[in-house]
Amino acid sequence: MSDETRWSTFDRLRRHRRIRLAAGLTAGAVLVTGGLFWLSGGWDAWQHDRALDSACGGTLAADPVRELVAGAEVEAEIRTGRDWWQCRVSEVDDEEHGRIDVRVTVSDRRSPIVSLDADWKDAPLGHGWTGGFSFDPDAEDRGEASASVRLACADRTSAEPAAPVVAMVRARIDRADFGRPDVRSALTAVLTGTTTAYARQFSCRVTEGEPVREVGVSVNAWDYKPFASVSGSCAGIVDGRTAARWGVRTAVETAPGPKAVEGCTLGGMRGAPLYTFSASYGEALERLERERLEDLAQEPPGDAPDGHYVLWADCPGREAGAAYSVAPHGNRQSEASDLALDHPGLRAALRSFAERSAKAHGCHIKSG
Repeated sequence: MSDETRWSTFDRLRRHRRIRLAAGLTAGAVLVTGGLFWLSGGWDAWQHDRALDSACGGTLAADPVRELVAGAEVEAEIRTGRDWWQCRVSEVDDEEHGRIDVRVTVSDRRSPIVSLDADWKDAPLGHGWTGGFSFDPDAEDRGEASASVRLACADRTSAEPAAPVVAMVRARIDRADFGRPDVRSALTAVLTGTTTAYARQFSCRVTEGEPVREVGVSVNAWDYKPFASVSGSCAGIVDGRTAARWGVRTAVETAPGPKAVEGCTLGGMRGAPLYTFSASYGEALERLERERLEDLAQEPPGDAPDGHYVLWADCPGREAGAAYSVAPHGNRQSEASDLALDHPGLRAALRSFAERSAKAHGCHIKSG
């Protein structure tokens, strides 16, 4: 064999050895990487993340949960009560990622666990949903917020409407900032997505709204604006001449949009409250409040000494109806004559407020 042939054979053997060695090194690297992934807890985190897709019976809106927890390792569980169901997401290790507690509670009956936190100062969800978002932009704790939604439910097995589905989400996430619009939108998506999925599992046909790309924050008593610029829940209640006669200069309102509880406060200089109008629908009309308003409605016709008036509405489906009321702040009768109660004006203003709110909910004001 010539020297040239021997060198050619040796070169081929050397190349094959390099290939086998490279393959061995690659396989070894995979094993080492896999071992490090396992030892570092990556496998458990991956398993927990995958489990979100089927969490809470497959109802949990997993993708927006992932947005909220920002890579933290979480787990989910179902809790149930006599008339409520809850999907809870919590942190696996609170020392590493801080506290994470997200709870979606659903009720198809009048359960106080869902309805207590509804407030007219919540920002409406809008986008075809009936509900509100609660976050105080002035609070020191930026990681706490809640939201509620009501879904009309049609029974798949009969032509009869079913009881509405009522749900609330409460969140406490140490590393989150609900002052950011994208974080509020993610929590809203957890609520709406989980609630509609739950409702469908129990033979309820619901009409979904659109994705909530942007939702506001709650208003406070000091978030007043000039009355002349109202455009939300206070719009159209009284005209400028009536407002001037009543001493109204400011208003506290939310953006327009249907919620379980709606309202408006008309105020004087520097936001001092004068009159509050409120609307309560279905389960938000708690038993004691309903009884108080029913007693008020039984008063003899004519002017109410304290200026409190109430109207009622019939609503579609198996709703509990709705109530609308106006309440002056303080004793207006004891103040200067130009601020004395205008009873016919109050009743007219309440009807304007009630009719606008009822229309958004598909309800009809009762006569009388």
